[in-house]
Amino acid sequence: MSLEKYKSYVELLSRVNNSCVFLIEYNNRFLYTSPNFNTFFGYNIEKLKDPSIEHNYLEKYIHPDDFMIFSTIQKRLLGFYYSQPIECRKDYKHIFEFRILNAKKEYVRVISQHQVLEIDEIGNPFLVLGVVDLSPDQKDMDEIKFRLVNNKTGEMTPFPLTEETNIKLTKREVEILKLVNKGMFSKEISDSLSISVHTVNNHRQNILQKMNTDNVVEAINYARKLGLLD
Repeated sequence: MSLEKYKSYVELLSRVNNSCVFLIEYNNRFLYTSPNFNTFFGYNIEKLKDPSIEHNYLEKYIHPDDFMIFSTIQKRLLGFYYSQPIECRKDYKHIFEFRILNAKKEYVRVISQHQVLEIDEIGNPFLVLGVVDLSPDQKDMDEIKFRLVNNKTGEMTPFPLTEETNIKLTKREVEILKLVNKGMFSKEISDSLSISVHTVNNHRQNILQKMNTDNVVEAINYARKLGLLD
């Protein structure tokens, strides 16, 4: 199918379902975004037509807690994609549920579906379709969900939100992370645990390294998703 035919199809899809629809040249640029992205989310659609705008522009509106898991899943999906035979790489649809900012600067829960439409001659994803709808479930606002569906068979492929992790924090590191989560500073933690500030800071640095995070906020969010702070 030609690009123009794809555009005609997604325009119809947007009008009929009132869905926010986009076409992306993978890892490159937006080829099409439906007008209701502007009315629903408040995004500047004209800006998205600028070739200099990155393909992941919309992702910056995802709630920070959800984005960490979202980005991790995206990376793992790439590994799954390349593990499939070339002829099967267009068979899968990725369905996410997460929180995203709307035009009122409020977080709402959406269902975002992504599917590879075309691949290049060596099997790399080339054209990707995205369809975003408001989720009927606005109560469950603190949990990201994900499903991987085979479009040909209708079967769901097991794909847990987080990989089996080898992250092993010591009892002391978990203790310190919980205190940081309560808003305590290193000096307060050192007084509470009767250890030096230097020791506390060393533990904090070890936590960041083990969890492969850039800062303590990311580490806390990740630890919460892994159930380490329960």
